[in-house]
Amino acid sequence: MKKLGVLKSVFTITLFITAFAICTQVNSEDVVLAKKVGIHHLATVAIIIDDLGSNEESAKQLILLPAQLTYSFLPHTPFAKKLAIATHEQGKEVMLHLPMEPIGQNDMGPGGLSLGMNRTNFESTVREAVLAVPYAVGINNHMGSSLTQSMKNMHWLMQAIKSEDNFYFVDSRTHFATVAAKMASQNHLQHASRDIFLDHVVERSEIDRQFRRLIKRARRTGHALAIAHPHQLTLDALEDWLPVFEEQGIQIVPVSKYIQSLEVERNNNKLWQASLSLSPQVLKN
Repeated sequence: MKKLGVLKSVFTITLFITAFAICTQVNSEDVVLAKKVGIHHLATVAIIIDDLGSNEESAKQLILLPAQLTYSFLPHTPFAKKLAIATHEQGKEVMLHLPMEPIGQNDMGPGGLSLGMNRTNFESTVREAVLAVPYAVGINNHMGSSLTQSMKNMHWLMQAIKSEDNFYFVDSRTHFATVAAKMASQNHLQHASRDIFLDHVVERSEIDRQFRRLIKRARRTGHALAIAHPHQLTLDALEDWLPVFEEQGIQIVPVSKYIQSLEVERNNNKLWQASLSLSPQVLKN
């Protein structure tokens, strides 16, 4: 019994050391950048520009911004295909902004998912929407304050997304009772959730305030995800704020890369928790 207790103790200590080492790994390039800007705790931010596809000129200006923003297009809109291709050619990431049933009478637009659909129609609607946006690698919800509360429909959605090639899902969190991220996790789908709406109020002072909140959150937690829209005031604010992220040592990355870093963090946390759960058993021996 003593020998068994010693072996368990060694195993637990090894898990602690491994978890600690993984959780504290620092990329050498990040260290160089941190020294360059005088900052020791770098952070990662993803910014999605959604509601794209109906206005060509505003989208073109946004696509040309000098940062790895991610662009989410409404399916079956006049310029979605053309702009998605242009985004891809600029080396930027493309998403599908999938309409979902809201609370109230707001029009979802074409290609929307509703609570009254059967599963066959639901899945075919998702597939047609994916095909309508070339080079899309992920999906976030447009509206959806009603649909994202349905566990059944969110399960159908995550299963449909899993059938696509390495897609991810971002919960826009248009309602506090959303279960979308929960169902993505249960279906083992790569996912993230929106932290900040940058232009929920379309006034420059409010947009600036949201950018400050985004930076503060990213510096506090190490990461943050924001959503913005193709307003002229938002474009003007982005032009002013993008250099600030670099000065603050905050890296703007495509959503796919952002989610990959989240997945690493989640796995590290699971390893750490597993090591902690073994310690009481060792003490009993």
